[in-house]
Amino acid sequence: MVISKNFLIAKARALRRPVFLYPMKIPRLFAALPLLLAGLGAMASAADNITTPEQLFPQLDGILKRAVARSPRMIGRAIDLEIAENNRISARAGMLPSIGGSYSYYKGQDDRADLNGRIPVTKVYYSFSINQPLFYWGDRRNGARIGEIQQAITQGQVREAYRLLAQELRGIYLRLILNKLYQKKAQFSAEAARKLQRQAEERLLKKVISDAQIFGIRLDAERAQIYWDRVNFEAESMKASFARLTGDPVLNDNDIPDAIPEVADQNPSVQRLLAGFLAQKDPATPEAEEMRKKQEIERLGLLAQKNRLKPKFNLLVAASQDQQSYTLNVAQKYQVNSYYGGVSIYWTIFDGLASGAAVRNSLARIRQLELDYRALTENLGQQAQNQSRVIGFAFRNASITDRLLVSGEGNLNYRNEQFTRGVIAEEDVNAARLNFYDAQINACTSRADCLNQVSSFLGIVREDPVLANLAIK
Repeated sequence: MVISKNFLIAKARALRRPVFLYPMKIPRLFAALPLLLAGLGAMASAADNITTPEQLFPQLDGILKRAVARSPRMIGRAIDLEIAENNRISARAGMLPSIGGSYSYYKGQDDRADLNGRIPVTKVYYSFSINQPLFYWGDRRNGARIGEIQQAITQGQVREAYRLLAQELRGIYLRLILNKLYQKKAQFSAEAARKLQRQAEERLLKKVISDAQIFGIRLDAERAQIYWDRVNFEAESMKASFARLTGDPVLNDNDIPDAIPEVADQNPSVQRLLAGFLAQKDPATPEAEEMRKKQEIERLGLLAQKNRLKPKFNLLVAASQDQQSYTLNVAQKYQVNSYYGGVSIYWTIFDGLASGAAVRNSLARIRQLELDYRALTENLGQQAQNQSRVIGFAFRNASITDRLLVSGEGNLNYRNEQFTRGVIAEEDVNAARLNFYDAQINACTSRADCLNQVSSFLGIVREDPVLANLAIK
């Protein structure tokens, strides 16, 4: 439980201190830190005017850059990239020649009836061949192209995974700053409650107040201490979670900024980016690009299914050594070395109608992908427009909380001046300070919400500058 202004006023009355009321009430605004939506890509001129959290906090920028190589998530994604590269090489292998051979060396004895005895025999067999696919109706080339497309899909997924990781790290970093403000307020509340309790204990000894009156004061002081301990625990847990995500050591309190600075309204730049995004014929979002690549893979696969019953041609060059009998005496064998080359044909004439079914399945999957792509593209424009409106709401709300912060600071200065002149009690100054802490927390929460909403929008329209940290394009 946080010590509020009403609590301090009530306890001041219990201690028979003078009370001066301040009419303004400051609402508490708790905004969520969204970590959703997708994006990848290159920076445009309008995006250069947009402020992201790492631009405000250089330390966060360094964390995001190091996370590319240190984050456990990105280490796992690096393995995906390695697998995709190996799969691309495997797919390309169908275009290259295959080389093989065998070699056998035997020593033994032949029991020859015509010679009335056994004779020692040495036998050497070998074969060596080079087989180069010559004409497969484009199937081998298309297979290599499919491997390249699948690798590009994996690269896009890695970019998107990093962008989402960066967005999550941004949100947690901003939350760490807010936690620091909560800690500051909780500490002040706990110290004020303990001081109030000490004063009440002294008045109880003097029989100025009763046991019933001090009972609530003791409970409130204990609640304030519990709240302070809990806020500290949550802050430490979040720092540990942040360190696990980044792969960096746990941040010290001194490394965390004290507040989030005021953020200028970025709606003009957002609207320019939105107009450019809506003008695109084919959206360049991660989901849309991946779906277009999948359609291309399916069309290449359709060609392969149509070519299943066509003859395939290979170019063959080979050499071999064997034994052969050239006389009526079959036991009398001679070494034969053969060298040859030519063209081989492989032709499946009938496969039980399997190729026709495979063609129809490919056509159905292509239609399904086209329908999904149409639904996705229709959704993306509305999604970007909705996010731009959310950004507008966030900045309007931030404007209000910023003005309330200025008002709260002015009220605190005014109360301090009155206390210095002896006009009001210390409890009234404490109440004004708590109001100021609330206003500061609300203002920083609204600013954090603005930054996160803008980052999410940049992801939707493929303009998030954080992707420049990645080597893959």
